[in-house]
Amino acid sequence: MDTEVRLREWTVWISQLDPNHDGLRIGHVSDVHVGIVTPDQRIRNAVELLASTTPDLCLLTGDFASRRPAPLARLGRLLTGLPVDSTYFVLGNHDHLVDAGQVTRELEGIGYTHLDNRHHTLNLRGAPLHLIGFDDPVTRRHRPAEAIRGVPELGTRVLLAHQAESVGELLELGQHVDLCVSGHTHGGQIYVPGMTDAVMARHGLRHLRGLCRYDQDGPWLHVTHGVGAAVSPLRVASRPEVGLLTLRRDRSGVRFRG
Repeated sequence: MDTEVRLREWTVWISQLDPNHDGLRIGHVSDVHVGIVTPDQRIRNAVELLASTTPDLCLLTGDFASRRPAPLARLGRLLTGLPVDSTYFVLGNHDHLVDAGQVTRELEGIGYTHLDNRHHTLNLRGAPLHLIGFDDPVTRRHRPAEAIRGVPELGTRVLLAHQAESVGELLELGQHVDLCVSGHTHGGQIYVPGMTDAVMARHGLRHLRGLCRYDQDGPWLHVTHGVGAAVSPLRVASRPEVGLLTLRRDRSGVRFRG
């Protein structure tokens, strides 16, 4: 059973990336599921592991809660340690089912910024980077049109969405992003190549794990295995992880590395 958190590093090649963002590093954490199934020490290990890489940005993509509200009282303490001026989060389905208000208070209390169906523009290395946050689609809280409204055309665009399939709704609006970071699937959690993919696809989840395109020419997706679980601790071929994504301006035709 794979339970120790690892750091997975990916290089994301983007053809139209602003030259100033070439080499920008983004940390990604999802699905910590604080509670009885996920050991507190694993969550701390994940935070400390990612913080040690000194990323330019940290993005947290939902499901901080598990099944009960009581463990949320220690969420802020467990997740503290990422850069407070450059850590952003969105919520997942478990957060809304348990107590979204408390999750938000815990994370805002340690200085992290909630992108609740809205966007935020940063000036990084002298160029604009637009962070777009979608709320959870399972509980019907996401508002893609509201989140994307007013985002300037120029600049790097990164979407935070608990489910990667949310990108499709953004594309239907005639909008684009360069990268979407997501979780939700736990990498299949008990992953059997082919079989797990087929089962999840029948539930509308076509993108389960790793770095891939949404479709042949679509945005890049990073779908992390996440850190914890809400029901069963068992993981097979889906080791808990945090991600470190390095953006590179694509001059070579290389699609991705990881």
